[in-house]
Amino acid sequence: MRASHRILDDEPKILDDSIAASLLGDEFDRYKTLVRCFPFSALIRANFIMRSRYAEDRLAESLRDGVGQYVLLGAGLDTFAYRQPEWTGSLRIFEVDYPATQTWKREKLAAANIPIPTNVTFVPVDFERISLPQGLDAAGLNFHVPTFFSSLGVTQYLTEDAFDHALKFVLSLPPRSEVVFSYVLAGSALSLAGRVGVAVVAAISAARGEPWLTRFSPQPLVGKLKSMGFSEVKPFSADAANSRYFQGRRDGLRVSRIEQMMSATV
Repeated sequence: MRASHRILDDEPKILDDSIAASLLGDEFDRYKTLVRCFPFSALIRANFIMRSRYAEDRLAESLRDGVGQYVLLGAGLDTFAYRQPEWTGSLRIFEVDYPATQTWKREKLAAANIPIPTNVTFVPVDFERISLPQGLDAAGLNFHVPTFFSSLGVTQYLTEDAFDHALKFVLSLPPRSEVVFSYVLAGSALSLAGRVGVAVVAAISAARGEPWLTRFSPQPLVGKLKSMGFSEVKPFSADAANSRYFQGRRDGLRVSRIEQMMSATV
């Protein structure tokens, strides 16, 4: 979706990902055709690029507050580490994902001749064997440095208990540490059309062996995060995203309400 945004949508780009198409390689032509033909692909594409853009904007802001490490939870084919802007400076980046997924990504990076920057560490974590803190400790994360976390397109696949464990780990780190994550709205927070759309996408995901386990409503989620001990919680709704990133676009690109963003600061 990030690669397609670069060639299908008008300027200005919400996120100019110059690496994504290279990672796809020869497969990109097939993906372009699928994206053009798939119903509602523009809405889905808008959400994908918005959540990456928002996370990277929040990261840039957090660096001014002394954050020195960036942990991507469920990094997948995220490309931030391979198109780092100058403002990253001495930032250390940790990509966390399942071992097989990271092997696949590293193969794609090698095939595209994309070097792995020296400030990037892969953290292969099989959560049936080790915990997130154990994996990051072994990878060399400094638990005394404020750290920024992102979790994009992941929370719906986790149990709420597993997600809470990750949040509690973030809370164990120094003040100014922050987590930004996307989440799928609970049915009670959606219109009838939204509930139907979510049901269709969730069914497709379940058929692929990736059932959706956890969804949230915004205000109860804000209350949950505050009660856990986060000092600042900022919901970022679809309306806010459309106002900030998609205002006045000629191509009509906009995000749907189905997926929202949230940031929480220690």
